[in-house]
Amino acid sequence: MSPSRSARQRLFAISPLALAVHAAVFSAATLALPAWSAEQAQTSAVAKSYQIPAGPLASVLARFAGAAGAALSFDPAIAKDLQSPGLQGSYTVHAGFAALLTGSGLEALDRGNGEYTLRKYEPKAVAAPAAAAAAVSLPAVTVKAMVDKASTEGTGAYTARVASSATKLNLSLRETPQSVTVITSQMIEDKGLTTMEQVLNHTPGVSMVGDASENSQIFVRGFYMDTGIQVDGLNATSAQPVYEGSISQGLDPAIADRVEVIKGAAGIVAGLGEPSAAVNFIRKRPTDTFQAHVQTSVGSWDRDSVEGDISGPLTEDGRIRGRLVGAYRHANSFMDRYGSDKSVVYGALEVDLTRQTLLSLALDQQRSDTDGAYNYNSNPAFYLDGGIFNSRRSFSAGQEWTYWNVQQRTFTPKLEHRFDNGWKAVASARIARADIDRVSFYPGEYVDRASGTLVGAWNDAYADRSLRKSDTNSVDAYATGPFSLLGRKHELVVGMSQGRNKFDMATFQSATMAPYSVSSGTVAQPAISSTASYDNGYDQQQIGAFSTARLNLADDWKLMVGGRFSNWKYTTTDRINSSAATVQHKNIFTPYLGLVYDLNSSTSLYASYTGIFKPVTYYGASGKLLDPTEGRNIEAGVKWAFFEDRLNASMAVYETLQDKYAEYANQGKLPSGEWIYRSIDGVKTTGFEVEVSGRLAPGWEVGGGFTHNTAKDATGARKNTYIPDNLFKLSVNHSMDRLNLGASLRWQSATYYDTAIYAASPTIAVRQEQKAYTLLDLMARYRFNDTWSVTGNLNNVFDTVYNRSMWGYADYGTPRNFSISLRADW
Repeated sequence: MSPSRSARQRLFAISPLALAVHAAVFSAATLALPAWSAEQAQTSAVAKSYQIPAGPLASVLARFAGAAGAALSFDPAIAKDLQSPGLQGSYTVHAGFAALLTGSGLEALDRGNGEYTLRKYEPKAVAAPAAAAAAVSLPAVTVKAMVDKASTEGTGAYTARVASSATKLNLSLRETPQSVTVITSQMIEDKGLTTMEQVLNHTPGVSMVGDASENSQIFVRGFYMDTGIQVDGLNATSAQPVYEGSISQGLDPAIADRVEVIKGAAGIVAGLGEPSAAVNFIRKRPTDTFQAHVQTSVGSWDRDSVEGDISGPLTEDGRIRGRLVGAYRHANSFMDRYGSDKSVVYGALEVDLTRQTLLSLALDQQRSDTDGAYNYNSNPAFYLDGGIFNSRRSFSAGQEWTYWNVQQRTFTPKLEHRFDNGWKAVASARIARADIDRVSFYPGEYVDRASGTLVGAWNDAYADRSLRKSDTNSVDAYATGPFSLLGRKHELVVGMSQGRNKFDMATFQSATMAPYSVSSGTVAQPAISSTASYDNGYDQQQIGAFSTARLNLADDWKLMVGGRFSNWKYTTTDRINSSAATVQHKNIFTPYLGLVYDLNSSTSLYASYTGIFKPVTYYGASGKLLDPTEGRNIEAGVKWAFFEDRLNASMAVYETLQDKYAEYANQGKLPSGEWIYRSIDGVKTTGFEVEVSGRLAPGWEVGGGFTHNTAKDATGARKNTYIPDNLFKLSVNHSMDRLNLGASLRWQSATYYDTAIYAASPTIAVRQEQKAYTLLDLMARYRFNDTWSVTGNLNNVFDTVYNRSMWGYADYGTPRNFSISLRADW
């Protein structure tokens, strides 16, 4: 935040946005820390394509500077009442400013380090050094969005210039010694992504296995991602990750600026979990200049949606800014009796309390109501005799009376203060409440070949209702900045985070229902008991202190060293049997080590060792609680960055593994009644990945990669065979004046799952197989003028048939479908 904020007199003549947001005051202590001015990257002379509509000169300049990654400061009075025709075409930063300011009587003065200021034009023949110095010292106002280099909104890019999710240090992708993928706002818009599940499906290295109609199990590097999805860097800390999946995966990308995925063990920021990945859903922020868009879409199976987004200053001096985003989506489905209605409302407010202190408040509510929902074992894949049951793609045992409704509400205050010495202190909190109400039908797992009746392995047909409530409170506070040691300048981040999730789940069951046949279609809704057959509460808490130092060993060598100390507590309450049990672990250390060597200005070699822990609730033969499972990721690779970090590429090899995995010891029970377990070495995944993201050439954006990994246990046996060993995902967008053409290709290798027909006597061993398959999506967008555009998306062009649930059940992926969207931007 620039010290010149106090010189703001008037940002715009009109405040075009009126936004009411519930306000709260959130404060945190700040620290006086050593001084050092952080280095800034110089602005590139590489040309870039722009499509900026006409408008007030100040607004047009703001949009250009934000897209170009430049920091622009000026006295608003000198641009008052001036208009601009906008900017269309390919320009360098210098040429872009020159074109925009032609005839205005103003010019942009390059102050170095990517910073510019405006002054009245003075012929160079008569300009004097004193005059130039006076121009530089003009009272200035810095538009914050211009210097937020992490934001991807408005850049049109498929990459991000910086990412902080790995360590909370603002580093470029090349400077980060881990694999990082960023799904940008442009990619979300181009693909028409409307759920987090879709976003992750387009993320290189991420695999999914269908678990129910409303959520999937997410795997990265051979491990289940059980940490939930962070929101603005705040941990979800889910006490029941499987059952809360429809909450985090239901986040609507309409409110996202970007999604950052840190692969491997990410314990320094996530705290606990598997060594898979950490996903950070980063929401849009209010902008310093007015902008808005509205979009409506229609598509296959009566799909329609409308969304709007309006943002800008709320006061004439621009010290208070707001944003309001809303979306409503309705869709039926190719599946029998399945349909959904979803909505999201998001409001954000930013207030410059002082020239260096920023208060942010955000509030959102999201709702999803789904009819015809089905559970993981509702759609059979096998006959009772072990043969493969090939149902039609539209088959679903979900009924008109089955549903899955989710409602979540969050409030997020944040306070940020920037010191004159380059340090920054940030404190934020997230209060989240979510409710899940679902009714499911369980007709049986297998089909009797003679009668067509579904047969259950352990139960006859029945239905149940599950009421779930999730309350999450998260706090995150940290300070980061430069310091000097041994004659060199270094960077440090130190902080703490705390998270608590209380998850309650009660289940109510029906009596046994009549046998269900694959030809039955709709059946009557049974009476469901009002007495719970299962009523448990889960309370998970974690608190940790973390720190990472980025040491400048030499001009070309950077060493990152850090770690996290965590305490964890988990309580389970059985309300039916009036019992409770608590387990806890203290002083768990999670290491972080990274080394980066710059071969030249665009190429770096790196290696890293990162850790994570996963608490266990099992006891050994001694009667003591087993140690937490430890996950670690060893990674090495090479990264490239070109054109001011507008094109990033990487190659990496990695080994991800778990130690102290809790396994049943087959030694009976302890006197307390607990089953005896033992700690063993667990699953190990080895692999490599290649990724590329960003601008290949003017008008060409690309994002994607290839991932290979193999998972084995300590004996060398294959594990997690339902996850593909090989994944390839690539998205390309080509911009040609008013026309954009795009394509996305996703391919995965064959998978299989060994299981058994447990309803047969004796049981029959079977294998479910899914051949390798390819999905191709196409996009075309035409911009009629600076305001109106139309976009068409054709997904699964080849109409590929594939099963997304490789756990012994059938859950077919979406067939070929289309959507058409009309959008207006201001």
